[in-house]
Amino acid sequence: MKTKILLVDDEDDLEALFKQLFRKQIQSDTYEFVYVRDGREALTVLEQQPDIDVVLSDINMPGMDGLTLLAKLPDINPIVRTVMVTAYGDMNNIRTAMNRGAFDFITKPINFKDLEATLEKTIRSANQLRETMELKAVDEMKTRFFTNITHELRTPLTLIVSPVDKLLEDSDLPPPYQQQLMTVRRNARQLLRLINQLLDITKLEAQRMDLVNEVGDLPGFVGQIVDLFRPSADIKQLALTYQTTMPSGNYVFDAGKWEKIMYNLLSNAIKFTESGEIKVQLNQSDTAAHLTISDTGIGIPDDKLPHIFNRFYQVENSRTRSYEGTGIGLALVHELTNRLGGKIHVKSQANLSAEPSGTHFLIEIPVIQSGTTTDAISTVAHTLSIDTPIADPAAGDVTELPSTTPLVLVVEDNPEVREFIVTELATTYRIRSAANGYEGWMLAKEELPDVIVSDLMMPRMDGYSLIEKLKTDPATDHIAVILLTASVEQENRLKGFEYGADEYVTKPFHVGELRLRLRNLLDRQQKLREQYQRTLAQPDAPAPLETVQNQFLHRFYQLIDDHLDDSSLSVEWLADQLAMSRKTLYSKIHSLTHLSPNELIRQYRLRKAVDLLRLGHNMSETAYMVGFESPSYFTKVFKEFYQKTPSEYLKG
Repeated sequence: MKTKILLVDDEDDLEALFKQLFRKQIQSDTYEFVYVRDGREALTVLEQQPDIDVVLSDINMPGMDGLTLLAKLPDINPIVRTVMVTAYGDMNNIRTAMNRGAFDFITKPINFKDLEATLEKTIRSANQLRETMELKAVDEMKTRFFTNITHELRTPLTLIVSPVDKLLEDSDLPPPYQQQLMTVRRNARQLLRLINQLLDITKLEAQRMDLVNEVGDLPGFVGQIVDLFRPSADIKQLALTYQTTMPSGNYVFDAGKWEKIMYNLLSNAIKFTESGEIKVQLNQSDTAAHLTISDTGIGIPDDKLPHIFNRFYQVENSRTRSYEGTGIGLALVHELTNRLGGKIHVKSQANLSAEPSGTHFLIEIPVIQSGTTTDAISTVAHTLSIDTPIADPAAGDVTELPSTTPLVLVVEDNPEVREFIVTELATTYRIRSAANGYEGWMLAKEELPDVIVSDLMMPRMDGYSLIEKLKTDPATDHIAVILLTASVEQENRLKGFEYGADEYVTKPFHVGELRLRLRNLLDRQQKLREQYQRTLAQPDAPAPLETVQNQFLHRFYQLIDDHLDDSSLSVEWLADQLAMSRKTLYSKIHSLTHLSPNELIRQYRLRKAVDLLRLGHNMSETAYMVGFESPSYFTKVFKEFYQKTPSEYLKG
């Protein structure tokens, strides 16, 4: 394999010297030298010839020097290796060159043996780096392929599962049809799981599966996963038990990977167990959670145990041949456990008779418990790689931000979770918090937040009741709501949406997901505000009263329209008509439009004035018809808003 070396030096005789010194390597096509005289010319050559492996550059040259060239190389060719040539004892330049990414250096006068050894070492490194990049490119191509094929397969699966789910909602569907449709749904979802497992294997192979640490009740989460398998165990009349000595509370763990590990182990346990029981245990040591899944199934022969975590490996004997499988599940369990920094152990006794034997899996995975103290919150924030300040638990709320910053109300009865969410969001939003739905409702009426993040199950008033109150009160019906819940049942999600929830986040939740959902909700609100403002500020836009979909704004506009020529129309009178306080009206209008009530009244009058001018009314008539007592003042305000006087507008 030929190595291409770019020599950058302004000395006239250096090209001839290198051709003489390396004539054997050049003649045997081992080395190819490209010669340039300054850094600027070198950059041009590097852009034109991306296959250059090594740059050998002088430091002191006219035009662009070697150090400047070195600083620009990562943008042109990030994998090229650079050896700098400098005068003996020039430590300042040598230090600067190494800090800027030089691989090595040699000094003048050049010692040939030293140069040869340095080049050989540099070329080895360059070849290794290029091979690594090529392998990475292949991995990325494979990952893209599996990602694309997964998405392509998910679309038809969605069009199978969704219609089947809809058909199964029909209570009049005959039982035989229900059973057949449930079989279709079960197998479609199994196919989707296999597709996702293939994608996970590919990501793990390419080392592109990130850790997604979340906060939640780990013992409760494991119990929920076990409960999902009870119907399958009941069908085979297997006893499925779950025991834990792990204290309830909030732990930092990767819920998605835990779920995949448990799903594969429990699926195998039920599949290969014909009678007896399956035991799931969760215990804790000082540094790790210990998950044990034991069954009384057919077991695994001793000679097969070393291979069961190999990809696509399946135990082949007369007793396993009747069971379907792909050989992906245990390989995925093993690699996910390793990715979480854990260990997996397996013991099994295969009995060739019909008597039960069984398999015992023990998984040890490091977890961190989220405490209620400031130190504990700091540990969680560090684990999640999120740079956040620490809230003072005694202070109730966090550091003041500008009043224009969106206000988020966190409603959560668990103090640890509430404190964690407040701490995570406090750098971006103004935060208020409440310990239950009733307190949240009181605060919502008082503060009118932009978004409420609320738990579902709470004392005094649950999340459903809170949403119902918010959405049925004109003062609060505009507030967006994100529901947090530990339930994985689809029915609960649908119920939340029916009550008016805007978003749904399942516990254990990922802070990054919560931040993104918050950001997207607030972005939508901002776009609505801009739309409302455009209908007033653009004379050619449709009339606001005809286009506004928000019921509150429609009512507000209608009241102004009905009393358009009344110059004494006041915010107090409008608040009274809308059955709310002046403060609440101000907060509501500002939240919807970023305008004060007086600004909105004036802009609505001016927008109506445009329509009246179009109908042929002169400037003075229009001024009085839209509630201005002075035509001259009307003209002044009209010009400030539309950048032209009423007369100029008519001429236009």
